[in-house]
Amino acid sequence: MALPKQRIAVRPESESRISDLVRKLVREANAEGVLPTPIDRLFEIAKVTNIAELPDEGFLKTLPEKAKGFFRSAMQKIRGIADIRTRETYIPPDPRNGRELFVKAHELGHQVMPWHAVDLAYLDDGESLSPDARALFEIEANFFGSETIFQGSRFRSLARDYQPNFPAVFKLAEQHGASKQATAWRFVEEQDEALALLLYYPANAIDQEGNRVLGIWRSVGSPAFNKRYVEIDIPPTIHTGHPWVAARDIGRPCDGNESLLVDGQSVVFQWHAWWNGYTLLVFLRRKPVVRLVTDWLKS
Repeated sequence: MALPKQRIAVRPESESRISDLVRKLVREANAEGVLPTPIDRLFEIAKVTNIAELPDEGFLKTLPEKAKGFFRSAMQKIRGIADIRTRETYIPPDPRNGRELFVKAHELGHQVMPWHAVDLAYLDDGESLSPDARALFEIEANFFGSETIFQGSRFRSLARDYQPNFPAVFKLAEQHGASKQATAWRFVEEQDEALALLLYYPANAIDQEGNRVLGIWRSVGSPAFNKRYVEIDIPPTIHTGHPWVAARDIGRPCDGNESLLVDGQSVVFQWHAWWNGYTLLVFLRRKPVVRLVTDWLKS
């Protein structure tokens, strides 16, 4: 099967324009290299007010009649609202690591990208804030959020200083105030070597040990990986006993080597796996070919 090529945030055609906006805003806030990115300072510079709760009935009264019903029905799953009319955002606190920071950065993007000032308000729920976002404005706001949290090329330099493993991801996630899963995605995306990340979610099926079968949900490959390994035989499902699933069963990251078919040929990859409680994340990296000095001298 061809490895799906996914990114933490789909790169819109306006990528460079958005990156320039983020870079300018971070610079004006004197936040270059300050981690986690001081998002509240960016709000101040952009003259956007954040209200740490969802709006009340007073807000609903200001909306067109056709929008009120939608707001009321969606209120339980809304994570953030950007009211461009008043340059206010409504983002309730979220104790999950990295979630609140990303929502704030996402909604700030709606406010500061001038071409977004065409609708009165943007509501964002779990679906629109995921990498599955389809609407162009949501894709752009997702990318703005990612660029803000990871500060663009600065993260690229940091990520390439680390070996591809989960302790490195955990350290970078803590530094940037981001979720570990989001950091793993961006970590792979910024690598200059061939590296991929596979994400497996529990399926409905039960294996012979009584555990949920894990099915491939999404993947992301570095540019070098996507170019080099177009057709790679990734297992669509894995069960208890599979080496990667050991990370779930022993409760900590683990690693090893695995032979996979690439264009019909067996290739050995190094793998690193980590179970975060609801998703199995697996790094794949081509195992380096090491020759003994004597072998080199004989050649």
